[in-house]
Amino acid sequence: MNMPLFLGLFFALSTIYLIIGYIASKKIKTATDYFLAKRNLGLMPVTLTLVATQLGGGMLLATSQGAYTMGIYSIVYTLGIIIGFFLLAGGFAARMRAANVATTAELFEKKYHSPGLKKIASLLSIAALFGILIAQVVASRTVLVSVGVENVALFIAFWVFIIAYTMIGGLSAVVATDIVQVLFILVLFGGLFAYALMGNPGSLSALFSNGGGTFTPGAMSSLSKILIFPALFTLIEQDLAQRFFSAKNKQIASMSALLSGVILLLFALIPIYFGMQAKLLNIDIAPGASPLIPVIEFLTNGFVATIALCAIAAAVTSTADSLLCAVSSNLAQDFYFSFIGIKNKLRIAQLLTLLTGIGAVVASFFVPLNIIDILVTSYEIAVSCLLVPLLVAYYKDDLNKYAAGSAMIAGLFGFFISRWYPIPMLNDFVPIILSAVGYIIGNQIKLKK
Repeated sequence: MNMPLFLGLFFALSTIYLIIGYIASKKIKTATDYFLAKRNLGLMPVTLTLVATQLGGGMLLATSQGAYTMGIYSIVYTLGIIIGFFLLAGGFAARMRAANVATTAELFEKKYHSPGLKKIASLLSIAALFGILIAQVVASRTVLVSVGVENVALFIAFWVFIIAYTMIGGLSAVVATDIVQVLFILVLFGGLFAYALMGNPGSLSALFSNGGGTFTPGAMSSLSKILIFPALFTLIEQDLAQRFFSAKNKQIASMSALLSGVILLLFALIPIYFGMQAKLLNIDIAPGASPLIPVIEFLTNGFVATIALCAIAAAVTSTADSLLCAVSSNLAQDFYFSFIGIKNKLRIAQLLTLLTGIGAVVASFFVPLNIIDILVTSYEIAVSCLLVPLLVAYYKDDLNKYAAGSAMIAGLFGFFISRWYPIPMLNDFVPIILSAVGYIIGNQIKLKK
């Protein structure tokens, strides 16, 4: 690994991101400009920024890490995301854009006429997104560990740059950098995949016959959860919804979701291939590290592995900046922060972005290094409480706030029940089923009154 080259490229790319953020900030006049890019994004910008939200620690690092131990079955996390994108393309993305809101939580005020439920929904969304953001911070540490670097100063510098350009330029800066990052990632890893196959044409078939990994009935339940909750979370996720809210129209929202799903489906095999190759080649991987960089260095050379490391850093960055922007969007637009002494909403939005980033970096030092576990736990509580009332809100107006409140309470109850008293086969669906039952009961109580 050529560390001087990596550091040089790292700071060069970070400088480019900061310049993009500064240029984007010149066109921002209001908080709406900051978070929704004037609702004027076209098909390709929306498509590429949607892909960018997923090409982070989960897809590249955690999937290859999972493939090292359980083979092809590690595709389920990515497959869950892809299923979610196809569901969005089937109508949900268009419904989001048609709602003409700034956050998913705002639907509770607009459709259920309850500012209180909006704030509760926003807090649940913030908790989920903040957990996913922490997973990206952990992923960046995993990258450094995998190449034998545990430099805290470098780790913090990496996040200072991400937080800085996101804070300065908002969604416009995020989208602009996402386009650059995604094209870099797709071209580089697509080329590495093609190179590896040309060097050993039989490696792909050998993986499927010999690289299945260890799979037990207990793992089946875990894989089921990893598939279901990411798929459902895409339907209510603020950082994805923010892209659809920012699209020019409903047609662009739907088509971009479809194209994003196709791109992710084609890309999904690449990290799995390299993770399984590392296992078959008997490459030793340090605990908590991803096999992605070590196997690329083994198959190519230190120079190429250094470029790949920069691409992985770009992948983590492209997801992290989206989450930063989404969390600060919930905070700034669903709550009021006049007490902090800043009257300008744009300045409040930037300050909240800064504080969110700092909080995630600090929190990453106190959580386990298992990225997928952090991701799935973050998804679960939001899906358990918000999925049912939000899906209804996409399709109906003038709804019953008691139904939504009962659905959220029942879903939260189901979330804890599924952990304390697991039910075979149905455990993953218990929170959603109870939330739906809670919605129906709450609706009937209001009708009787």
